Amino acid sequence: MEASPDTLKLDHHHLKSCIYYEVLRKKPIFDSYRDFCDTVGKDAMEYPDFEFWYYRFYHGSRDFDYDRSAELEPKTLTDMPVELMSKIAGNLDPVERTRLRTMNHAIKDVADSFPPVFEKIDISVIGWSMNWTLDSKQFWCENEGETSKEVYIKKGLENLAPVLKMPNLQVKHFSLALFDETLKPDDLLPVPFSPKIACITGRFTNQVVQFLSAMTPGNLESIDIDMSLAERREHYGRIFETDQFKQAENVDFKPYYGLNVEDLANFSHLKKFTCHLSSNNAVEDVLRIRDIILTFEKFKSCVLIFRNEITRFPIRGIADALGEEIPIGSIPEHGYRTITHRYSIPDSNECLKLKIKEEPGHCIVDIVKVC
Repeated sequence: MEASPDTLKLDHHHLKSCIYYEVLRKKPIFDSYRDFCDTVGKDAMEYPDFEFWYYRFYHGSRDFDYDRSAELEPKTLTDMPVELMSKIAGNLDPVERTRLRTMNHAIKDVADSFPPVFEKIDISVIGWSMNWTLDSKQFWCENEGETSKEVYIKKGLENLAPVLKMPNLQVKHFSLALFDETLKPDDLLPVPFSPKIACITGRFTNQVVQFLSAMTPGNLESIDIDMSLAERREHYGRIFETDQFKQAENVDFKPYYGLNVEDLANFSHLKKFTCHLSSNNAVEDVLRIRDIILTFEKFKSCVLIFRNEITRFPIRGIADALGEEIPIGSIPEHGYRTITHRYSIPDSNECLKLKIKEEPGHCIVDIVKVC
């Protein structure tokens, strides 16, 4: 009478004979284990045990009665000395250490002893995809037939949020392009969050203010806000009122529609800034811009993209108002001209240098404080 398959599974000599046979066939160990399971059953032996006997036979041992209990228990990662775990964690990047934190409390403490440091983090939530770059590493999460945007955002956050919420995160440059209102700062950013430079692209003032306010004021030196793709003209006062904006040194602000000249007063604390302005009377407003900036104590330089309501910018009228002449000579390429104006700052040996360059439908005004 032949032995039943269940009886063979209990016959350790028979199982080891099958393993020895696989060794003699000289097939890769994974293929051998698959054939072994097909022969005696998938539940006959776990792969680690199969691997142990396979390599014993492979290296020449033929002792089927070897007592494994005499061996020491195999070491696991948690049995490593702290010094060795620290060395391993130190050679991993912040993304890899995030996964290490999930293993157990001891390893989590070792991983957390290395502050995650990033030069630049870029995050975009646009259309039906979420993608992010952590220094040179790129990641993305796209909608794959799902009917809800929340699905792919949730999947993206499951991977990204654990990295950003690691203790003592350090980021120099943080960039966020956000065209979905479902994402909130608490979903993504740690507290505190202290980048040196922040770039936020969004369509709604409320959304921009929420993310800007989540960053540490004072530590945030430079702010770039792009709302040029907004669906309508927004009220920007709430942005100007944030501590982050008030304590920044440099700002680049791109509204959906140009600011009024009076809005320049909100930039009085800055050393450098770039912004878009609109005007119904460019000739008068250029003089007003000059006089407003004269009052900025910390001012060093600015770039103003200055739009006029008429098709062609009145460069000749501006030159006359400033007491400057448009250079005579060959017409510049595309027929657009540049004028330069210097204005001495009262009770000072410094002056404002204005360089006004004519462009289609607008002009670019570069203003620099010089000695």
